[in-house]
Amino acid sequence: MAGVVVAGVVVGIFVTRFLNPTPPQITATTTSNTLQGRPVVDVTLTTVGTVLDAGDGHGQHPAWVGYLPTTYLDVPAGAVVHMTIDQQDASSGLRNPYFSLIRGTVNNQMTVNGKVAQALDPTLAAHTFTIPDLGVSVPLPGVSGSTTQNVVVFDFVVPDQKGLFRWQCFVPCGAGTLYGNGGPMQTLGYMAGELQVG
Repeated sequence: MAGVVVAGVVVGIFVTRFLNPTPPQITATTTSNTLQGRPVVDVTLTTVGTVLDAGDGHGQHPAWVGYLPTTYLDVPAGAVVHMTIDQQDASSGLRNPYFSLIRGTVNNQMTVNGKVAQALDPTLAAHTFTIPDLGVSVPLPGVSGSTTQNVVVFDFVVPDQKGLFRWQCFVPCGAGTLYGNGGPMQTLGYMAGELQVG
């Protein structure tokens, strides 16, 4: 009987640890700042045209586009997330201009390289950072010419209660897939992620 229990535990560990591994997660850095009476936490991501082998789980699809270092974010409930995205990919444009408006951020705005914006020309978008359940959507302008990076900064408030929220890019940037909506677009760890509010 003890052998059956031990075997069950070993199988359980194998299934949870190796077949369904926990992805690397960014835990937001708490600052001493407050905004609207809420604590402010910092999160920094980078978008790239190909993840290559970042050494943190991206090796399976090195040619895919993605957010680095991970798309799994952990923030405290009730916080203001101060998001910085170093956008390093070229424009591919939006099919739906709805996503060219900045929505759900503090004052419905972002800064791009220090300049305030409330919308982006839909043809200039490389990616979006969109959390549908929170009403947050920010278009990220593509790089061009001698520009190798656009620094996009915005703030958004997360709920006071715990929850798990899916986020993703809504620019069809999955090259080689049907209408650009497959591959990295629908895969957690590339252009889709989870925001753990706790």
